[in-house]
Amino acid sequence: MTLPDVVVIGAGPAGLAAAIEASGQGARVLLVDEGARPGGQIFRQSTPGIGGPPVLTAGEAARRRRLLARYDAARGAIDERFGTAVTANFDGLQVLVADDTSSRLVQPKAVVLATGLSELTVPFPGWTLPGVVTAGALQTLLKADAIRAGNRIALAGTGPLLLAVAAQLVTAGADVRAVALLNSPWTALRHPFAMWGARAVVRDGLSYLATLRRAGVPVLVGWGPLAAEGGTAVERLALAPHGGDGRLKAEHRKVFEVDTVGVNFGFTANSELARMAGVPVRFDARRGGWLPERQDDGATQVPGLYVAGDGAGLGGALAAESDGRIAGAAAAAFAGYPAKGSLAEAYRARARHWRFQAAIAPQFELPPAVWDWATDDTVICRCEGVRRARIERTIADGHVTLNAIKRNSRSGMGLCGGRVCLRSVLALSGHADDAAAAPMAARPGLKPVTLAALANRIEEA
Repeated sequence: MTLPDVVVIGAGPAGLAAAIEASGQGARVLLVDEGARPGGQIFRQSTPGIGGPPVLTAGEAARRRRLLARYDAARGAIDERFGTAVTANFDGLQVLVADDTSSRLVQPKAVVLATGLSELTVPFPGWTLPGVVTAGALQTLLKADAIRAGNRIALAGTGPLLLAVAAQLVTAGADVRAVALLNSPWTALRHPFAMWGARAVVRDGLSYLATLRRAGVPVLVGWGPLAAEGGTAVERLALAPHGGDGRLKAEHRKVFEVDTVGVNFGFTANSELARMAGVPVRFDARRGGWLPERQDDGATQVPGLYVAGDGAGLGGALAAESDGRIAGAAAAAFAGYPAKGSLAEAYRARARHWRFQAAIAPQFELPPAVWDWATDDTVICRCEGVRRARIERTIADGHVTLNAIKRNSRSGMGLCGGRVCLRSVLALSGHADDAAAAPMAARPGLKPVTLAALANRIEEA
């Protein structure tokens, strides 16, 4: 491996755009991603040889083709490492990367973190039953391998992803029994200027809604999951309306016979590598939890470390692509390769799509009582099997920070590193919307890699 000038971590829209821009300025770029192919979640490519019905709208498919074509034209100048994890970030610009067989400690002149988001879940009775998964997992199976995870499917949560996934499942032949949204998607219409600026995305959303309407899928606005029920796997999903505070009215429940449930209650930024490097974060519940503080070009207070895309706050794929261009150019310039050409259009496009994201942000608002859906016996930390009652006893004993709760209850100590349970634990501690809420410490070993890979350290030339 030639020593790179710029390392880009993540190959979604932001990471690809950053790599293209930095390499176009002459910088030697190393692109690292855990996936097998470029695209990330939103522009995920199917496994070669796998067929299946097209699940993207024409607009989404065209945008994916354009970005991947740009990357294909630039990839000869990019050292790409797919199937490779970044498991630590030392001193900001030393990244430990590992694949199945070996590891390397790479120290470039600049780093762009384009690590994206993880899905946010809210625990409710039965959510750990087999067959209850995130909406993004259902979408990944469709996009990557044309796999329909179930036949009778219901979705519940917040935001437009649920509508998109539901329509994609219908296109793939699933019987979608219901989509339950905590909040109305129509509040965005109060911002016509923002809607017009992102009309291509709005058109996609209307196309998905039309698909659901034609299929007769009920979209229940102001409803949430009361309980998932079944024996060895989910068999039923009980949904109920709420009165605005998230408290579900069980007396008005509707029960749907299902074999699969998809949930999504928003997103959490994957900011661990930035935090590990010492970048300050601020908490924003709507936009993704702990967001790295950064300047307009993505620069953080750690010289040479840049953050781009949804990992800096939920903005959507189009905003992430523009943001990646901006951060990639800035990282290359920091590494000694001044920008070639203007980025004015990237700044304008990013601002336009950020306005759209601000318009739809109320859809991601979680009413306070959603965190009371879990009973004392409900598992909160799936990796370690920690139930709500155990976490609340820990808090009652005086362990109120996330680090202290982790040490004393084991919640957040498992394979996912707290990505699934951390926001739930935060809510139980009484700080669900606290801008000053401190995250759990990010430590090396962020992603699980084999001991053999760590032992087989390849030194750079």
